[in-house]
Amino acid sequence: MKHTMVIFTFFIFTLISSFSLLLAETEPPQTWESQVAGRFYPGNEAALKGQINEFLNEVSSQKSNGRPLAIISPHAGYVYSGQVAAYGYSAIKGHGFKRVIVLSPSHSGRRYRGASILKATSYKTPLGKISIDQEACDYLLNTSFTAESKNKRNSSPLKLFGDYDGAYKGEHSLEMQLPFLQMTLGDFNLVPIMIGILIDNDFDKVAEAIRPLLDDKTLLVVSSDFTHYGDAYRYVPFRENVEENIKILDYGAFEKILNKDFDGLREYRKQTGINACGILPISILLKLLPDSAKGQILHYDTSGHQTNNFVYSVSYASILFTKEAEIKSGEYHPQEKPQTEGQSICLSEKEKKTLLSLARNTLETYANTGASPEIDLQLFTQTPRLFEKYGVFVTLKEQGQLRGCIGYILPKTSLCQAVVENTINSSAKDNRFLPVTHEEMNDIDIEISVLSQPRKISGPEGFTVGQEGIVIRKGYANAVFLPHIAAEQGWDKTETLQHLCKKAGLPINAWRDNDMEFFVFTADIFHEAIGI
Repeated sequence: MKHTMVIFTFFIFTLISSFSLLLAETEPPQTWESQVAGRFYPGNEAALKGQINEFLNEVSSQKSNGRPLAIISPHAGYVYSGQVAAYGYSAIKGHGFKRVIVLSPSHSGRRYRGASILKATSYKTPLGKISIDQEACDYLLNTSFTAESKNKRNSSPLKLFGDYDGAYKGEHSLEMQLPFLQMTLGDFNLVPIMIGILIDNDFDKVAEAIRPLLDDKTLLVVSSDFTHYGDAYRYVPFRENVEENIKILDYGAFEKILNKDFDGLREYRKQTGINACGILPISILLKLLPDSAKGQILHYDTSGHQTNNFVYSVSYASILFTKEAEIKSGEYHPQEKPQTEGQSICLSEKEKKTLLSLARNTLETYANTGASPEIDLQLFTQTPRLFEKYGVFVTLKEQGQLRGCIGYILPKTSLCQAVVENTINSSAKDNRFLPVTHEEMNDIDIEISVLSQPRKISGPEGFTVGQEGIVIRKGYANAVFLPHIAAEQGWDKTETLQHLCKKAGLPINAWRDNDMEFFVFTADIFHEAIGI
């Protein structure tokens, strides 16, 4: 009997131990430990801090317009992508963010529909623990948003948010953002969201679920690298001029992203096969950004450029979205007046003077403060036309030499707002030049070009050199020249088209290709030097 009791007691003990072990394996951990410290970045606190500080100290002065809303940041090992990432994180310092929502792609190969929320109370890196926003995570997990099942055997609706922690095991895409966030924000709450498979209207539903969490104290971070080139990635769309063509490919995607063009980005992916790993989280971001959000590329690089070897290459970009300061428009309001294709623009002398004064005020304020100025248009002569939408370029010249030129080909915002934005863009964001300084003000001449709506033509024979501006487009490559560029350079039509192809990153005679598209426009061009 005693022997039987011993066996029974041992059986009960074993059963309880096994049950406890099962609970330990299935209950979510209180702290999620680092998955890639010591491999993708230093595992030692001092070494990690030193590396990130070195990256941040190398960032050139960034002048962003308005308050940051979101960044897109790379997630390769810090030795490759850390310097690029530093540009985005430098831009978010000092804005008082208390919560960060990180949207990341899953590389684990574990396929799941929707988004996975990490069920833990904190995420630990070598720099310490980051608190996970339990209330926000519970809200997402309990949301009623579902997706229609594609499983014929089980057609029950699928919850779009789950807590599949397998998505986070060994995953680096989210974690690579965390040490930078710890170094630049200090104390904040994290909402980790790992994106799985999204189809049809899943994007709208995921974005709609996240939207209530967005406020002035919440930053959106999207983790993504861009083109993965080479046989190892099963993506070799070209074998000639690889570095140049990778850049063209990436910047074609950037154009869609900066324009918040969700459908355009999906179509671009379909056309080019671009394998940016975070394209699904980026697509959700485009659904979340307000119409007023302005994007800019802070820095771009490739591993091929770093290693001087383009057999394999991964692209990295730091992209910032901000909420711009609004113009006080006095008694007038922006008009949605449609503009006829090719219709010439002819501004009055007062309107030209107002726009030049607006540009000068913006240039000086931005050079002095680094901040986007709040412009009170009641201080300027106003007409309704200034609040209609036009394409606009702002060109800066210093003692006759180009100092910056950026603009919008298509109507994007009101004429006066476009002048303000592109004065800032030309002075600080033209990658060919360093930002304009206060010391240069007296030597800078401002030129403004107000564009007609571009008109598509059947071929280059419809282009009049010296009278019209021209846009060429071939696949994802495009370039533009304003009407007076050819005359200033002394080019004939053939030379103009060859230089335009070179600007687009194409062979100089690509303008003869059957799939090349051509658009022409006119412009009302005026500048300070003529005394207007």
